[in-house]
Amino acid sequence: MMKVIRNLTLTFLLAFVVGWNAYGIYAVKPEVISVEQTVTISEPNVVDINQMHCLATNIYHEARGESFAGKVAVANVTHNRVDSTKYPNTYCGVVYQAQMYVNWRGNEVPARHKCQFSWYCDGKSDDIILKTADGKIIKSHMLAWEESLQIATQMIEGNLPDITDGATHYFNHNIAQPYWANHYVQVVQIDNHTFHKSQ
Repeated sequence: MMKVIRNLTLTFLLAFVVGWNAYGIYAVKPEVISVEQTVTISEPNVVDINQMHCLATNIYHEARGESFAGKVAVANVTHNRVDSTKYPNTYCGVVYQAQMYVNWRGNEVPARHKCQFSWYCDGKSDDIILKTADGKIIKSHMLAWEESLQIATQMIEGNLPDITDGATHYFNHNIAQPYWANHYVQVVQIDNHTFHKSQ
């Protein structure tokens, strides 16, 4: 939201240039100066911490070992899905979109391999492990998590370009050749991921 302060009048009263003295040698006549200007103050973009955390978690799990550009590209795809009418309109909605079922404990969980991002439904822990069991920081994980948080924040604030040219899909070309790849246009390959968008 923009707040506009118009006709801000600054009035300066100039008295003595050097200061008062008994003889009045340095005394000057007071002068009034009026300046009018328009000042625009914009409120910073408010980042929803829950949405930022969902996006950062996805970046971390999908691209922890990738370069900065590789992480930004994953953020771009997630953002492009949020902007698409084919997917949920929030980062958390996109990241956790999955076919769900109730397990033997009565908990609703994602069906294995039936989600948008493989880390969420691969049957493994989704915890972000930053320390070893004896409390030592895992430096590579910590750096990747910090970078993921930074990228997520910048993406939500609208400060990152789309380096994927509108891609909504990607896959790791070293371990998979998904059937859907032939139905989309390949736009770019960054690190271990190949990115695609609708034709």
